[in-house]
Amino acid sequence: MLRDISLKNYRMFKDFQIDGLARVNLLVGPNNSGKTSLLEAIHLLVNPHNIDEVFEQFLAPRGQIVFSEPLNADPEILYQIKPLFYKEILTTEAPLCIESNSDTFQSFSMQPYPTPEYIEAIDGIEGSYFREILTREIMRQNHYNLFLSHTQEKQTIHRATQVNVKGIASRDFEYLTCYGPPPFQYRRSFLMTIERLKLATLAEMWNDITLTPKEEQVIKALQILEPNIERFNFIGATTTARTTASGILIKLREREHPVTLGSMGEGMKQILNLVMAAVTVENGILLVDEIESGLYYDVQADMWKLLLKIAQELNIQIFATTHSWDCVRGFAAALSEAAESDVGKLFRLSWRGELIRAIDYPAEQLEKAVDYGIEVR
Repeated sequence: MLRDISLKNYRMFKDFQIDGLARVNLLVGPNNSGKTSLLEAIHLLVNPHNIDEVFEQFLAPRGQIVFSEPLNADPEILYQIKPLFYKEILTTEAPLCIESNSDTFQSFSMQPYPTPEYIEAIDGIEGSYFREILTREIMRQNHYNLFLSHTQEKQTIHRATQVNVKGIASRDFEYLTCYGPPPFQYRRSFLMTIERLKLATLAEMWNDITLTPKEEQVIKALQILEPNIERFNFIGATTTARTTASGILIKLREREHPVTLGSMGEGMKQILNLVMAAVTVENGILLVDEIESGLYYDVQADMWKLLLKIAQELNIQIFATTHSWDCVRGFAAALSEAAESDVGKLFRLSWRGELIRAIDYPAEQLEKAVDYGIEVR
């Protein structure tokens, strides 16, 4: 479990440190205080083996994926890397770095241009392939070299790609080297952006959930909004190529015919998204942007109680953002009833001059703040 995280030169974070992370962490703060960016940073940190997929997941909603326009070929997917760097400045002197030092060491870094120190550091690596990369076409005029380094425990993976002077990078991250033993356990993460999950994604996740104990947890989640729900399932649409999910049917107690999920409101879809993502990422990290979206205030506490329970049972760490006072109040209420109050904590991100700082509110302090109406958002 992540106990701390530090960011340097990542988006609006010039130099940021957050300590004392809990199993369930709620992030609040004004607009442009870095809440979503912190979720993205954690997603980058703990996913060393599917880096291109991770980039696409959070660059696409921000409109930071572009397409090349070749004359006689298919368009190439390109990434706008420049906005990932502090003040959008690509320089050797200010590499992007994300680290966690507690429990197990993890780091992710991106550095444009090979520095002499970086070249010297790889001298001891066997083989000439890495050096060839440094001197080949990737060093074309008016192009940066962008080096990515991913470390988990004692294993480090190096990759490289091309970035032009406008900060547009190729999505083809060239694998360079990997050395050191693999971590004892990889902890992947699942990122839910404000766009939420597509029906096809939910259906694919359901294949690993149905007929397991996790199915009961999903049903209990839906019963937060509708106690009469007994079960649900996906319905398919057959094409000439394959069968895909086209909807979700809900079976209600004492109702002869099922109803569609779409007829039961946006909150039901949100609960389903949250809990299916949570049970799917067992032993990993769930990242949720604007977790309160689509949920009425009177179900917020029940939602948090269930997520706290699932997080403990399935060894999940949760990071979520919100702007909602009702969500904060529900979180405080759920923590007050938890057997272990330190299972969750609220962090408020705010600007202090040119730097962003985090103020933590453990369960007891958060409960008092809510009781007295002290603004923590």
